Amino acid sequence: MITLLRRFRQRLLSENKFSKYLIYAIGEIILVVIGILIALGINNNNHFNEQRKVEQEYLTSLQSEFETNLNKINTAIQVNEQRIKTLEKMLTLFNKNVRDTIKPETISQLLGPILGSDIQYTPTTGVLSDVISSGKLNIILNKNLREDLASFESTINHLSTQVNDADFTQRNLTSLFFKNGSARTIVTDLDMIDLQFQSISSKTDNKDIFNSIEFENYLVDYYLLAKATNGPRLFSGIKSQIETILNEIEHELENK
Repeated sequence: MITLLRRFRQRLLSENKFSKYLIYAIGEIILVVIGILIALGINNNNHFNEQRKVEQEYLTSLQSEFETNLNKINTAIQVNEQRIKTLEKMLTLFNKNVRDTIKPETISQLLGPILGSDIQYTPTTGVLSDVISSGKLNIILNKNLREDLASFESTINHLSTQVNDADFTQRNLTSLFFKNGSARTIVTDLDMIDLQFQSISSKTDNKDIFNSIEFENYLVDYYLLAKATNGPRLFSGIKSQIETILNEIEHELENK
């Protein structure tokens, strides 16, 4: 074909038919341009299809990751809700009339979970971090989903500040109790371990800690922090964010 076109071009030149040659040359250029555009179109289409394949793989992985995070945040909310209820009961014990009706074992049941556990939520972010750090976030076509994924990371950073504040208060509570209360009594009452050796704190009544203004202040602060953590700006807000992201991912996967 190329040889035939070359011969045709040479014949036009030899016959001094320049105008016809010019038209032919322009047509040949147009054909070349069209060929290039077709090749570019095919290449772009292949690249687009490859990008969509990568996008779907990321969406599937993100869906699994955020389903895990939804289960985690639901558990964190439930655990923290129980913590709030326990703190509310403990705050009533600063009233001597209420405290006198409570058995020592009940005091241990209230103190144990508060002193022995932290407010926490640690989401799984391996896939999300990979998408963001590798610059692949723009592969996701849905603009709202891209923005929600990016903002989730900043939400978790804000949560860590609140959790650190709660940890500080909880550590102060624990430190104050260790100075004035009996950890052995809690361990024994909760049947956590059988301590056979003698104790210098065996005569310490953990009810006495509720005579401390400092302990009450820390307990009130911890209660307020726990309430705020389950609020719309933190745990509840995170849950809403996760549910929104999962709905958007599901919508995208259904339309692929």
